[in-house]
Amino acid sequence: MQRSIAVSEFALIRNARDFPDTVGSLSEAYVLDETFQQLKQVATQTADVDAILTFFVQKGREAIRVKNYVGLLELPNGTQVDILPKVADQPAVARTALLNMLRHLRHSPFRTFVAHTGATSLPLWDVFSNAFLEALSQLVSQGVQRAYVPVEGNERFWKGKFQVARHLRDNAHHAERLAVLYDTLTVDHAPNRVLKTTLLFLQRHGTGMDNQRRQQQLLWALDDVPTSESIADDLRQIRAITTARSTSHRQFARYKPALQWAEALLQSQAFGLKTGRTGNFSLLFPMQRVFEDYVAHGLRQYYSPGQVLVQESSAHLVDEHIGSPRFRLQPDILIRQPGRTLVLDTKWKRIDGADRVGNYGIEQADLYQLYAYGKKYEADQLFLIYPANDTFSRPLDVFGYDESTHLHVIPFDVTRPLHEEIARLSGFLS
Repeated sequence: MQRSIAVSEFALIRNARDFPDTVGSLSEAYVLDETFQQLKQVATQTADVDAILTFFVQKGREAIRVKNYVGLLELPNGTQVDILPKVADQPAVARTALLNMLRHLRHSPFRTFVAHTGATSLPLWDVFSNAFLEALSQLVSQGVQRAYVPVEGNERFWKGKFQVARHLRDNAHHAERLAVLYDTLTVDHAPNRVLKTTLLFLQRHGTGMDNQRRQQQLLWALDDVPTSESIADDLRQIRAITTARSTSHRQFARYKPALQWAEALLQSQAFGLKTGRTGNFSLLFPMQRVFEDYVAHGLRQYYSPGQVLVQESSAHLVDEHIGSPRFRLQPDILIRQPGRTLVLDTKWKRIDGADRVGNYGIEQADLYQLYAYGKKYEADQLFLIYPANDTFSRPLDVFGYDESTHLHVIPFDVTRPLHEEIARLSGFLS
């Protein structure tokens, strides 16, 4: 069995049995028959997975096409598939770019992610499990939090609050007992249970020897903590704790990084899918959202506070219809500076910088959209940001909508350090 394989988004996966002695790549992979059959099973039998994998027959041979979700997909037999962004032929370069971008993905555990030396050579499963173990290790080193939880009991002495109805029901033949409700200080509470359950989940999935040793040490530290009987119920309790402005919220603030990883791992999250699940373990991300958040974060760091607005939605395409505006507009990024406004839209799509006859592969609908943004936000300089590639490393010639409104199509190289690429981009914006 192949423990892990790496492919790029939009890759074509074929059965190596049909192509003996063929050497594969990130964009065209040849996998063992068992792995191919597992991929086929996922593609044809799992709800909503059509957003990730498409099965088809080409010239009498079966094939699977990967869509534009990236991250980790586990097959039913335990094989892990790393789906990397289509930015380089070398897996290490593509994996580095992905991990760097995920660090700036909003509402995800990657906001606290720090890639350690050698992380880019590891399968994504090991990278993700390492991140959880690192967060949990820091938490345990500070001490496992105890909390007061309510307990219903039948005691021989008065303790806490007497429960009349339950006493009459349960103790009719036990006059020596009292039905009471009291608080007890314990490690048996939802945050600890979820972390313990996540550790056991990692154990079942298997990792390297170093991780196994760390897992065992952490399990010893949580030895008195039971596992979760209902992940959904415990996660609801955790959300209630973390959203409440209370002493409990402050006590568990340091739990947040580890719990974010635990929730993502236990719930097999697929960020952006309709159901959020694929039926197997997965941590999957739509590249459009990853790219947008990555560029937006860089611009926010570069420009003065308040100048960069993300997903701003104050304008409408139609100002008035039956007494109200209609069709809200929401450009990816606005940059407001004294005397001017810039509109930027990010598109995770490979365009051909040399294809002048075919309009470079730019969608006409995207040009209509930018024009509407420009008119409604009173911006005469508009920018489409696409990922750089071997045919698109320099801005295209400027598109003139009219004498005053211009569109700039700019490449953005995600394999370069973010601050360097943002500085380069800002030169085109000035």
